[in-house]
Amino acid sequence: MRVKGFQLKHVASPSELMPRATVSLVGLKAMCPLIKLPQYDGTGSLDTFLMKFQHMASYLCWDDEDRFHCLCASLKGVAGQVLWDIGPHAMTASIICLLQTRFGTQLQVECFKAELRGRRRAPEKSLQQWWCHL
Repeated sequence: MRVKGFQLKHVASPSELMPRATVSLVGLKAMCPLIKLPQYDGTGSLDTFLMKFQHMASYLCWDDEDRFHCLCASLKGVAGQVLWDIGPHAMTASIICLLQTRFGTQLQVECFKAELRGRRRAPEKSLQQWWCHL
């Protein structure tokens, strides 16, 4: 089509530019997620991080490979050093197991209980001071 010496060309719509597999709802979720997985550095609660990770993986319909790569990408600092200790054929479950061993509290429950049993309040300390010290 010509308009005053210019030729107009067909402009492709975004759906024409995208491959057919990514036009589905699942593909759109995977391409531009509405939520972002926070990074874990070993200082916060591992259980909270893993719960967020599981919810996000479920929401975005990640397969095992997606879970593995996103988990690896979200680890930083001391927690990221876990990646050096896994083998070349590691899976998401092995990384999570190693994180729970190093940063989880499940194995430390008995230690915490013993420490609490051994604590005594000094006569000069108030109950509030003793509680804040815990």
